Amino acid sequence: MSRPDITLSNELIPFARTRRAVIDIGSNSVRLVIYGGSLRTPLTIFNEKNLCGLGRRDPQTGNLRQDAMDAALTTLTRFAKVLKTSGKMPVITFATAATRDAPNGSDFIKQIKKLGFKPRLLSGDEEAHMAASGVLSGTPEVVFPEDETRPNICGDMGGGSLELSRFGLSPKDPFAERISLPLGPLSIISACGPKVADGVSYVTQQLDSAPWLSEVETDGLFAVGGAWRAMARIHMGREDYPLSVLHHYTINYEDTIDLCDHIQCQSYDELLQLKGIDPLRAETIPHAAMVLKLVLQRIKAKRFVVSSCGVREGILYHEQPAHVQEIHPFLDLARTYSNRMSPDTEFGHSCVQVTEGLFSGESHYEKKLRHAACLMVDVASLGHPDMRADQACDIALRCPFTGIDHLGRLALAAALYQRHRGRPAKLPGRVEENLMGEGLADLAMRLGLTLRFLSDLSPKASKGLNKCSFVKRKDKLIFSMPNGNKELFGAVAAKRLGTLADYLGVPCDVQFKP
Repeated sequence: MSRPDITLSNELIPFARTRRAVIDIGSNSVRLVIYGGSLRTPLTIFNEKNLCGLGRRDPQTGNLRQDAMDAALTTLTRFAKVLKTSGKMPVITFATAATRDAPNGSDFIKQIKKLGFKPRLLSGDEEAHMAASGVLSGTPEVVFPEDETRPNICGDMGGGSLELSRFGLSPKDPFAERISLPLGPLSIISACGPKVADGVSYVTQQLDSAPWLSEVETDGLFAVGGAWRAMARIHMGREDYPLSVLHHYTINYEDTIDLCDHIQCQSYDELLQLKGIDPLRAETIPHAAMVLKLVLQRIKAKRFVVSSCGVREGILYHEQPAHVQEIHPFLDLARTYSNRMSPDTEFGHSCVQVTEGLFSGESHYEKKLRHAACLMVDVASLGHPDMRADQACDIALRCPFTGIDHLGRLALAAALYQRHRGRPAKLPGRVEENLMGEGLADLAMRLGLTLRFLSDLSPKASKGLNKCSFVKRKDKLIFSMPNGNKELFGAVAAKRLGTLADYLGVPCDVQFKP
């Protein structure tokens, strides 16, 4: 299946000069997120939630409980004040399963409006659509599964409901079937009681209402929602995983099933001892594990993948015009960091063009990495000279990237680290070479050495790279540049180019053209 090419026009990013806010009135929590950054890839600059438990409705009437509504309204009153003191910005407010399913949900919405908000009550179908849109916004490749016969599925586990959406196999038609089911942990407890085993039959019957789930096997289940993300965090701890980044954290089928069984076997007190698990989450996470296991077994997913992008990001994504949606989020954020931290924002753009010939035949994945490394070539240039390699490396490791997996993140960190080293350097321990693999480690080294050469040839000045190019043959590396800039090719630049050629194992020829 052909993928849309990554073009340089995708790096001309419209920038959001005003902040945007989203208030998510969920079944478990009420949350305010304020975003900055670009229109395409918003960055979270404030994120606060309160676990109000709206989904713990009255067992007799199904109404929202007064104490839960009071907690939510108190939280929203604070949020209103936060927004007022933060300056004027667009605010999107929406409510989900607990409010839409409760008989007194409309009365609760009226009380929210009195605080000055304009809440939108999402239907189950809308919630499923927005969750899948959020995953798509952060992982455009979700419509390009490794095996075209096994599409990907988005699963959004909220407190009151579970939304499942199957992705299409083309950017032009990214969504297929979707369904919203009352399978949030709070809904299961309300219907079946607190014992996990008592809910298995109920969950199975609900999943039976979506026969398309088992029509074809699934490549990956992309998970949204606090409970499933918390499960992934538990797995990270069990595995002593070196990166503390949840987005695109991936667990294979067998290990995910084992994780589900492990969590279901833990007592409430044992779950409380786990890092990041609060009391309300400890009560419901075994039910979330039970649902995950039953869903995975039904869809036969090869892997479980965490998405940090969900309904909130999906709503923001839908607000953008098509030309903004088409921008790749990984390159968008690389460009955003470059714009904020590099002395010459066009130098990285020039590096992309110059390196084209050296990396001919690269895959879509490799091209993404090359473009991002080039754009971020000088992202640490304002730091202390002795620390720039480490700073560039850490920015890549800790930056809230979407659109790239953990191996790609490591490769970018390795490339930016090497960019500040004169010769092939041993990577710092936090860049796990064994996890990255030889292929990506080699790509990172080639990228780093190339960017080191270009940075010494024309330091932080894109004009010096005009009409420069690489050609790599089996027996020779050729670098061409205009004769009018011949003086730029001094002893240091020659040394850097020689180091690159030595690593590639070929002699180098420099050509000066009219």
